[in-house]
Amino acid sequence: MAVTDLVLEGGGAKLPGLVGAVDALSSADYSIHRIAGTSAGAIVGALTTAGFPPENLIETILDQDFTDFEDLGPAFHLVPWLGKIQGLLFHKGMYLGTALHDFLADALASQGIRTWGDLRLHDPHSALPWERQYRLVVIVSDVSRGRMLRLPWDYESALGLDPDSQSVAEAVCASAATPFFFRPRSLPAAAGVAGGNSVLGADGGLLSNFPVDIFDRKDERPARWPTLGVMLSAREPADTQWRPNANTYQYVISLLSTMINAHDRRHIDEPSVTDRTIFVDTSGHSSTDFALTREDKLGLIDAGQSAAGEFLSSWDWQAWKERYDRH
Repeated sequence: MAVTDLVLEGGGAKLPGLVGAVDALSSADYSIHRIAGTSAGAIVGALTTAGFPPENLIETILDQDFTDFEDLGPAFHLVPWLGKIQGLLFHKGMYLGTALHDFLADALASQGIRTWGDLRLHDPHSALPWERQYRLVVIVSDVSRGRMLRLPWDYESALGLDPDSQSVAEAVCASAATPFFFRPRSLPAAAGVAGGNSVLGADGGLLSNFPVDIFDRKDERPARWPTLGVMLSAREPADTQWRPNANTYQYVISLLSTMINAHDRRHIDEPSVTDRTIFVDTSGHSSTDFALTREDKLGLIDAGQSAAGEFLSSWDWQAWKERYDRH
């Protein structure tokens, strides 16, 4: 059995593509040691590290109506447009995010996972110190202070809290709180550490949508196994991403895309990164289009499975190390 760490890109409703890739890795007899993820990557990472077998995860995703996550307050069920405007004007996002939180909390609890202490990893040979030994890391944007949080790693230093007592579902929901779509999540903080008793956590993709180097060793010793990445886009050069920005809406979308992708572009442009990354072609789907049919989800899952299968057919870790002098 081969071992790998995994980094999963964010992508909102395109999440089934990640599930398909994870399923293909499992079918190829890969054991996933740790996962780091942002937004949709954080969701799939949480469910996978909680112990959901890929076939059960596929069934869960197919059965779940994603539009349930577009939740409004009960007063706005008959006038959803008014609820969206009210959410944007007064709560920084159209949808509550409660349904997503409850879905995650229930799913994780079914596997005995509630707090980060339940995802502790005993790994004495790791280059990481004990306080960073977890099966999962999620990226959250602390918009109260303009900084990136790697949870659970940064709970103690940035929020003054014991990570093992904090909710996994809450952190994952914060990572998935797409700007203007979901309301940011209030994450607790110790008095005097963050300037208040909480910070606002939003989509980690604002600062790092694909933290591919998060598990790379920094101690000059050889890696024990690879870190593979999964991106929800076709493998294509950056110049094909040109946008006309002909109107204000397109300009806003381009601004958000720039914020989300610019930090990671320097990684993605490196051959050593692209050569260890599975690119899942999700063209034709939007990250905020939650009205996916069962056929849409099956198509995305199949795209993930096919992309991972094609990658693994030629992946050779020893050759990768020799090519990039990573002995």
